[in-house]
Amino acid sequence: MNKTILPVVAALAAFGAVPAYAADMPVKAPVIAPAPAPSPFDVLFGVAFTSDYILRGVSQSGHKPAVQGYFEADYTATDWLKLYAGVWGSSLYTGFADAEFDITGGARLSFGNFGLDVGYVQYQYPGGLINGFGSYGEFYAKPSYKFNDWLTVGAIIDGGNNFNNKVTLAPPWIGNGKAYYYSANAVWTLPWKPAPDVTLSINPEIGRQVYGSGPQFNLGIFSYTYWDVGLDINWKAITIDLRYWDTNTGLSRNPVLCAIANSTQDACAGKFVVTLKFDTSISQLK
Repeated sequence: MNKTILPVVAALAAFGAVPAYAADMPVKAPVIAPAPAPSPFDVLFGVAFTSDYILRGVSQSGHKPAVQGYFEADYTATDWLKLYAGVWGSSLYTGFADAEFDITGGARLSFGNFGLDVGYVQYQYPGGLINGFGSYGEFYAKPSYKFNDWLTVGAIIDGGNNFNNKVTLAPPWIGNGKAYYYSANAVWTLPWKPAPDVTLSINPEIGRQVYGSGPQFNLGIFSYTYWDVGLDINWKAITIDLRYWDTNTGLSRNPVLCAIANSTQDACAGKFVVTLKFDTSISQLK
């Protein structure tokens, strides 16, 4: 009997040892491919419909609605430097041209909460009624500082020496193409949200537009101050901008600047403007 039992016990012992040995074998972790690095290239684009295209307090569409759009190519060189180039366009009703195209190139720098946008913009007015009138370029710098999640303040310094290709309708301007403006602005994001994905923000701005130099300009006939304050309602890629614009000048003080569409049109008058905007990018659509 012992001769019979021993082989059976030995066989069971050997059989039981197999799974124990397999359990002790090292198991290789599954190979997971690393996530691809995000592309440094991106394209931003958008469209807008506004009840009045106002630039620095002056209506560029004769207080009529305008259609606008843009696209911008970005390249993120480092975590603090982004290069960009783009085109922005709008319909007009000025009596001089039917459209405006702004060709822009520059760099955006960020250091902690501080940001700086520097570049050059060329304003083009194709099909203008007066040869050489309108098109010109300006350099700009736009510093900003984010104090916290709900308050960012900024400024704009913009200027050049080729305003309207040094061709204008007012004799004091002929041969003098100097023009610049500077402004201060802020974005105050409200803590209250009417819906989870809806953000409200208040955006005030005050600026000064300056033309040329010399005694005739020091009188303040052409240079002027403008201001605006708006409420932005943002939902994902859609923004409704409700804004009031005004200046300290009018038709009686500056007929060349303010009579855009005709002699009775005051393009510098205070105006409430509604703008519907859609903005997105290739990276956000992926």
